[in-house]
Amino acid sequence: MCRMLGYIGAPVLLQDLVVRPDNALLNQTTDAQLLAMLNLAGFGLAAWNDDLADAHLPLTFHSTNVAVFDANLRALAARLPVRSLVAHLRGVPLDGSATINQQSLHPFQLAGSPLVLAHNGDLANFGAMRSSLWPHIKPDIARRMTALTDSAFLHALMLSQLDDPAGPFTAAEIFRAITAALRVVRRARADHGIHRSSSVNLVASDGRNLVATRFTFDFGRFETPPFQGGIEYLSQWFTIGERYAFADGEWKMTGGSGAGTLVASEPLTRDVSTWVEVPEYGALLVEADGAVRRRIEMIDC
Repeated sequence: MCRMLGYIGAPVLLQDLVVRPDNALLNQTTDAQLLAMLNLAGFGLAAWNDDLADAHLPLTFHSTNVAVFDANLRALAARLPVRSLVAHLRGVPLDGSATINQQSLHPFQLAGSPLVLAHNGDLANFGAMRSSLWPHIKPDIARRMTALTDSAFLHALMLSQLDDPAGPFTAAEIFRAITAALRVVRRARADHGIHRSSSVNLVASDGRNLVATRFTFDFGRFETPPFQGGIEYLSQWFTIGERYAFADGEWKMTGGSGAGTLVASEPLTRDVSTWVEVPEYGALLVEADGAVRRRIEMIDC
């Protein structure tokens, strides 16, 4: 399985989110606390900074290097402030079956669209159902896809549910697009007799809204040993505060205004008392364009 995080709030250096915390995303390359697997198949991020040209579109970075040893990533992280971020560590089975290239790295983005997607999970027997998913992807989106992985298809299916992939969106529209995409996948699984447990924890953002899901198809059903090394329901956590800062000996959300939101596969800090799990079969919706609004929605698909 993979590791990922999403952030919306006051501008903060990228390294304060992915390098400096005790359980920083880069440290999870080899030492994830809640899922003891190696995540060696690359790293990617989409970051928003209002001082960049075309500020509504994310700056993206993808590298197949082992993230914790990536000097270019660390140099970028030390200089780049971000007001919104989706970052992802890719984990794949250690059996040589996966393709390791930049096109397969998350978060996925299509040219001209600000809406990106990162996925923690695995769609079982995806090769069998791939052909059934093509008719549900808009031709213009299909032409711009650069990868054929399960996660890339989830991104394309999500975009295909929207009237205009260029936006603008609301968090509710993004959530509806995700649930519609999951319904398409569920029908394809049924058509092909696929019932193996398949996790679909997602973080989607357009830089102003964020949606984080915690979802699994057919939880607990395995014909073969599960990829994630156990039968646990994959975790998704969030914490809120006024801003992300160094306090009490660690980097964390501080203050009580609730202007910022940080969501991650697992808490990044030693003190986990301020972190809350997204409920199973649920999603966290955050709108941060103006007044910050958050809510939990259950996924019905």
